[in-house]
Amino acid sequence: MSNEAATLSLPTPPRREWLVRCQDTDLLLAVCGVEANNGTLGISGPDGEYFSLQAGQIPLFQQALSAAITQVADDVRQAVS
Repeated sequence: MSNEAATLSLPTPPRREWLVRCQDTDLLLAVCGVEANNGTLGISGPDGEYFSLQAGQIPLFQQALSAAITQVADDVRQAVS
C-alpha cells in the first residue's frame, strides 16, 4: 500500500472578480472592481461608488464602453500627430 496521499482534482471555478487600476477623484492611483455575480455585472469605483447592470443592460453598456474606448484612442492619436 502506498503512503502517498490521494489528491482530489477539483475543477477551477470561473473568474468572477477583476481588480483594475484607476484614478480617484483627486487623480491619485486607486483600484476599481468589476464582478460577475448571478447574472449581474457590478462595478465599483475607488471612492465608494457602486453600480450594477442586469443581463439585459450589459450589451448596451458594453457597446457604449467600446465606443468610448475607440474615441479615446482616436483623441490620443490626434493629440500626438
